[in-house]
Amino acid sequence: MGRMAAMETYVSVVEAGSFSAAAKRLKLGQPAVSKSITQLEERLGVRLLLRSTRGLTPTDAGQRFYEHVRRAIEEVDLAEHVARDVSTGTLQRASRQCRGDLRNRRQVLSVYRLIASTSRGRAMQGL
Repeated sequence: MGRMAAMETYVSVVEAGSFSAAAKRLKLGQPAVSKSITQLEERLGVRLLLRSTRGLTPTDAGQRFYEHVRRAIEEVDLAEHVARDVSTGTLQRASRQCRGDLRNRRQVLSVYRLIASTSRGRAMQGL
């Protein structure tokens, strides 16, 4: 499993509270989900989850990792949507729909930063 897929799996496990519930959400087998988390913990060199008969609980490191990874996944999803929206001209409509909510305002600002950096990059290539 790739790095991004492992992070998405981790977020799903934390939000679902168990490997089996996350596996159902992800349409994967429970052993595959468990193995992905074990490999992620080995790669990071830190235990992310405390496993017990009552369920899973993120460790302190696991909770911080979850918060950062969740935001990173949201940013990647947003970047993909922006790329599609810019090419179809729907960016302005999307930004108008997102104005009210603070979280969505942050996303709109991220979109504008991405567009600005992409525009600068194109300008630099033309020099």
